[in-house]
Amino acid sequence: MASFADPDWSDTRLVDEVARRIAVPRELSANSFVLHAPLELAARSAILPMVHPANRDDARQRIAHMVGEYEAFSQPAMAPPERSFDSLEAAAAYLGAAIADRDLDGADSVATYLARTARPDQLPSLLAPMVLPSLAAAGHGSIFLYLLPRVLPRGGETLLMLRPLIRELTRDSALKMQWLDERQKPSSRASSRASSRASLREALQQVPRLGPPGSSFIFPVMHQAEQNDMALNLLDGPVSNTSVGDASRLLLRTAALSMLGEPVTHSAYGWSHCLTMTQGALGMARALKTPDLAIAVAATYVVGFRAALADRDLLVRFEPDSDVTPGDAGDINRAIVRLETSPQDAAAVMWHAPEAILGDLVGVLVSRAAIHHDAHLVKYTLACLDAAAFDREHRRLYLAAMAFLNTLWLLNPSLSF
Repeated sequence: MASFADPDWSDTRLVDEVARRIAVPRELSANSFVLHAPLELAARSAILPMVHPANRDDARQRIAHMVGEYEAFSQPAMAPPERSFDSLEAAAAYLGAAIADRDLDGADSVATYLARTARPDQLPSLLAPMVLPSLAAAGHGSIFLYLLPRVLPRGGETLLMLRPLIRELTRDSALKMQWLDERQKPSSRASSRASSRASLREALQQVPRLGPPGSSFIFPVMHQAEQNDMALNLLDGPVSNTSVGDASRLLLRTAALSMLGEPVTHSAYGWSHCLTMTQGALGMARALKTPDLAIAVAATYVVGFRAALADRDLLVRFEPDSDVTPGDAGDINRAIVRLETSPQDAAAVMWHAPEAILGDLVGVLVSRAAIHHDAHLVKYTLACLDAAAFDREHRRLYLAAMAFLNTLWLLNPSLSF
C-alpha cells in the first residue's frame, strides 16, 4: 500500500486519511485527476463494501495511490484566513460573492468554515443554487454534492474536500449556463411558448446533431447547446411541466441508451458524463425551493451531449446487439467469459442473465471498476447502480450500460481524451 498508509488500517481510517490529504487545494489550476479526486474517493469508498474479497487489497491500494498522484501535481495552495459568520446563510451569501469576484482565498476560507460548521445534510441546500448553473470545474460540482454522503460515514475529514471544488468553481466562475437566467425574462418566456405543450420526451427526440464544437470539454459542449436559444426553445416548457421523478427516469434512461446505442468513440468520457452529471444535478432537486432548476440543468446536460456527440437517432428501447443467448448468460462461467469478449456481449449478458446469478455478475463488474485506474469508470459504475436502484423497471438497462463501459475499458486499457 502507498507509503503513508498502514495495511492494518480499517476502511474508515484509510478513506479518512486519504480525504484529509486530498482536501488541500493545489496552487495550479486542476487537471482531470485533481478535479476528480474527491469524487473518485467518494465513489471508490461507496463500492468498496461490494468488492470481492480477492480484490479488496488491490481496491484499497488504488484508494491509497490517489494521494501520491494528487500531491505530486503542484504545491498546495496557501491556507486561507479564518472567518466566522453569524449564520450558515450569511456564509453562503459571502461565498457566492467571492466566487463571482474570483476571490480564491475568500472562497476557500468560506468553504473551510462551512466544512467545519455545517451538517452534511445542510450543504446541498446552501450550495446547490450556486453550484448547479456553474460549468466551472467541468460542471462536476453537483456530482460532488450528490456523492458526498457516500463517504461521510467513513471519517471526519471528508467535508473539507469541499475546498478544492470551491477553488475551481471560483477560478473559472464566468463559465456557467446562460439560458437558465434567460428563461426567467418575460421576452424569453414568450419566445419559448411554442414548446410549452411539448413533453420532455419529445424535446429529447428533437435534439439536432451538431457535432463536437471543436472540443469535447464540458463548457464548449454545453455552450453550443445554448446558442441560438436551442436549449431555451427545446426545454423551457417541458422543464416547467415535468415532475422531478418523471424527468429523472426519462433523462437517466436517455443517458444509458446513449451509452449503449452510440459508437464507442465517446463512451469513456462523453456518455459516461451524460449519466453522472445528469444524475448529480437531479440529486439536488430536493435541496431546492424550485426543483425545476435541477431538472433544467440535468436536461441541458443530456441535450448538450446528444447534440455534440450523437451519431444516431435516440434509441426507443435497448435490444442487445450480440449473439449472447439466454443460455450463455445463464451459466455463470460462460457469462463471465462473455463479460470479457466485447462491450456489446457484456451488455447482453447483463440483459439476459437470470436473477440467480445477476448479483454475482454485478460483483465481477464492481470489483473490476474498484481496481481500475480511471475515475470515470468507477463513477459510472456507481451511477448505474444508483440508477438501477431508483428506476427498478429499467434496472437491466443500467446494468447493461455499466457492463458495456466496464468491458470497453478492459479491452482498451489506454483510453484517453
